[in-house]
Amino acid sequence: MSPAHSRRYRKTVFSNGLTLISERQPFRSLSLGIWVKTGTRYERVQEAGVSHFLEHMLFKGTDTRSPLDIAREVDQVGGDFNAFTAREYTCFHILLLNRDLELGLDILSDVVLNSSFEASEMERERKVILQEISMVEESPEELVHDLFFERIYGRHGLGRPILGSERSIRRMRRADLLRFFRKHYCPERIVISVAGDVSHEAIRRRIRGLIRGTWPGRPARRQSRGELGYEPAPSLKEGRWWMVRPLEQVHLVWGVEGPHYGSRDWYPALLLNVLLGGGMSSSLFQEIREKHGLAYSVYSSLSPFLDSGVFTIYAGTSLPQVPLCLRLMEESVEKMGKSLLPENELKTVKDNLKGTVLLSSDSAESRMFSIARNEIFEGKHLRVEDLCREIDQVTPQDVRRVARRLIKAKRSTLFLGPKPSRQLLSKLRPVTVIR
Repeated sequence: MSPAHSRRYRKTVFSNGLTLISERQPFRSLSLGIWVKTGTRYERVQEAGVSHFLEHMLFKGTDTRSPLDIAREVDQVGGDFNAFTAREYTCFHILLLNRDLELGLDILSDVVLNSSFEASEMERERKVILQEISMVEESPEELVHDLFFERIYGRHGLGRPILGSERSIRRMRRADLLRFFRKHYCPERIVISVAGDVSHEAIRRRIRGLIRGTWPGRPARRQSRGELGYEPAPSLKEGRWWMVRPLEQVHLVWGVEGPHYGSRDWYPALLLNVLLGGGMSSSLFQEIREKHGLAYSVYSSLSPFLDSGVFTIYAGTSLPQVPLCLRLMEESVEKMGKSLLPENELKTVKDNLKGTVLLSSDSAESRMFSIARNEIFEGKHLRVEDLCREIDQVTPQDVRRVARRLIKAKRSTLFLGPKPSRQLLSKLRPVTVIR
């Protein structure tokens, strides 16, 4: 690691287990994030949606700030305070100017340490979350992915919708939120990530409340992964399922096991994903949309986790075209595994991916996200130059090897759309129809 790099990136693990990482860059903006290593994966069946519910509640007031106070303090300096929940982590992030470091850290510290969880605010947020769930039900492209993950992961936490279900949200109580909050929002489960033109020492001085030995109401000792609800990911379930909905189109997701975080196949899979469904020049877009006119939207994606991963292809098409669309999806993947990609084509895809990495490196928020995810899932810092080098080292043989692995994996497909005819089902057998 060069001296210049050492000055830019710093990491401190405090005695209570809290991790602070920072990357100093000459940005005018400052991005601060508190990342909690919990999400739907750690929820019990009866707790479905509690991580996302907590995400909402941390905006709803502390012992000294009302919800309006929190919003107004950020708005007054032109900042943005937001959050999101994923299957393995929850993130609260603020975008500000560098001069507002103290304000940003004070607000983030306050919501993590002193959120009040007022019953009246909880009831209001319950209504908001139920509206979110209704919106997903009315967005088939989003819904089909949730239903696909439910099918391939079964009752495991990785398969449950992040929002929870209408039933679980209606039954959620304040005591449920507090129990999960105190169990998971502990120093050793949290990473503070900062990117901007501020020093590591300046950040340390402003988080004294977070680095004290114990936090109010938290366990006195560190919990094991089993106590936190972690269960190893199961093997993905194989099958074809048709879920009947009164829709104009059929929305389908085809998927197989993909690489997990830290896998040697990760960078070849990233390039394969760009080749197959990463844009308008990708093989899926050209074959399914441009050549055959079967779908307006078609793309592939990677969903990596700690010990599992999924590679998926999505398309929305008309009922009669489903068999052809599915065949073209599988043929596109199979083609990648049959012959070596010419070096010049692979170089073009590498340049595409490196361009995306380099463009995002000009954003404080993007760098804050990147260094946090690398710390959580790989336990190390990766510079932009490191990422580009990893991409450049991928060979045509690597891409073919990963494509062949996808081809040989157990395949699963979920169709969401109107009731299919017997004739159509006969072309897709075996398929389970769920009404």
